[in-house]
Amino acid sequence: MTPETLRSMTFPRAPLTRRGYSEEAVHDALRRCAATLTVLAEENDRLRTDMQRHRDWIRANNIGDSGSPTGVPTVDAVLQQSRAQQSAEQTVFAAREQARTMLRAARAQAEAILQQIREQEGQGGEADQEETERLISYLRQIAQSLTATADQYATKHTAPAPAPSPAPAPSSSLPATTGTPHSA
Repeated sequence: MTPETLRSMTFPRAPLTRRGYSEEAVHDALRRCAATLTVLAEENDRLRTDMQRHRDWIRANNIGDSGSPTGVPTVDAVLQQSRAQQSAEQTVFAAREQARTMLRAARAQAEAILQQIREQEGQGGEADQEETERLISYLRQIAQSLTATADQYATKHTAPAPAPSPAPAPSSSLPATTGTPHSA
C-alpha cells in the first residue's frame, strides 16, 4: 500500500437509512493499511538489524574514516598520499637524471683534459707534471663521488636505476696521485 493508494481510496455511501460511509468498506481499508504498516515495520526492523550488523563488522575489521577511533585513512587521505608519492617519484627521477647528466659531463670534461694533455705531450711540450697529476686525480674523485651518489640513490628506492660505470682510466702514462683536490 502506497500513500497514493490511500489518497485515491473511495468509500461507497452508506444506505439511505444511515449517514457516512459503509462500515464494511472502511474496516476493510483499515485492515489493508494495518497489514501494510505491519510489513513496513517488520522490514524497517530487519533493515535496522542489518545496518547494526554492518556497523559491527566495520568496527571489527577496523574500517572507517580518520575521525573514528579505527585510524584507517579516508579516501581523500589515500588520494593525497598517492599524489605525494607520485610527486616524490618524479623528483627522484629528475634527481637521477641530473646526476647522470653531471656524471656524463664530468667524464666528458675529464676525457677532454686527458686528450689535451696527450696532445701537449705528443707535441713535445712540457706540461706541468704536478698540475696534470692533480687534475687527473681530482677528475677521478669527482667521477667516483658521482658514481657512489648515484649508487646510493638507486639502493634507497624501490626501482633502482642501473649504476653508472666508473670513470674511464686515463690512457696516459702519468701516475695518479691521491692529493687533496681543490674545491670546485
